[in-house]
Amino acid sequence: MSGIALAIVLASAFLHAGWNFLLKKSDRKIVFIWWFQLAALILFSPMFLYYCGEAPIPLAGWLCIVATGLIHAGYFWFMGGAYQRGDLSLVYPLARGSGPLFVPILAVILLHEEIATLGGLGIGLIIAGIYCANLRSFKKGAFLEPFRALRGGASLWALSTGLMIAGYTLVDKVGVGLVYPPVYIYIMVSITWLALTPWILIRERGRIREEWRKHAGAIFIVGFFSIFTYLMILFALTMSKVSYVAAVREVSIVLSAYFGVFYLGERHGKQKLFGALLITLGVIAIGLSR
Repeated sequence: MSGIALAIVLASAFLHAGWNFLLKKSDRKIVFIWWFQLAALILFSPMFLYYCGEAPIPLAGWLCIVATGLIHAGYFWFMGGAYQRGDLSLVYPLARGSGPLFVPILAVILLHEEIATLGGLGIGLIIAGIYCANLRSFKKGAFLEPFRALRGGASLWALSTGLMIAGYTLVDKVGVGLVYPPVYIYIMVSITWLALTPWILIRERGRIREEWRKHAGAIFIVGFFSIFTYLMILFALTMSKVSYVAAVREVSIVLSAYFGVFYLGERHGKQKLFGALLITLGVIAIGLSR
């Protein structure tokens, strides 16, 4: 990987962890998500208008866009629920780490692919990291706590988020080959925002104005970087192998744990940081095994 590509991916990882940090600091997470997607649609509308005439979208491309838009709605729904219930230093590592964990498992089940030795090691490291991130201490009597945590609450919501990441990763792998990426992303965000809107207007109407009043600045910051960081990754992919880019970008897992523990004062920092490190190493191993 070239120095420029490495710098772009590391900057993207930092900014991705950063906008999740701002999301965690919001009040009503799902309303904040709805707002920042609207902000993203406004901010990136010139980009869409500029590129929308590049090439016609085939039927298969439209199917991928609609599918990923709906899966992203589920992704943001579970993400909002996870952050509403749990710490940044727990939710982000579990969500981002379990996505690459589910992809090879789904590939084996659905596509009958084989998992390489390094990939199997990566899966083991991620599972160990998820376990450690849910520990309250390293004492012998705490070893059952992660199993209790996975029965519900933030951990289950975070793992559901990871499952959505695996789903849209598989769809997007096909979709971006059929539709020009800036157009693909913009229409996807539009569908996701529309899918979330009925719930927001019916169940969260009383919180819309209050969330905007308190967090308008953060909404536009996250709206911009939520798309810009993905565009940075797409640009890096033109300069380096996808396995290297995918592996390096997961440094954001450790960054999010660091932000949560040291800036938000979240508890059980040693366990979460160690778990985040194991998850990161596992994701890197999976990425390099491709």
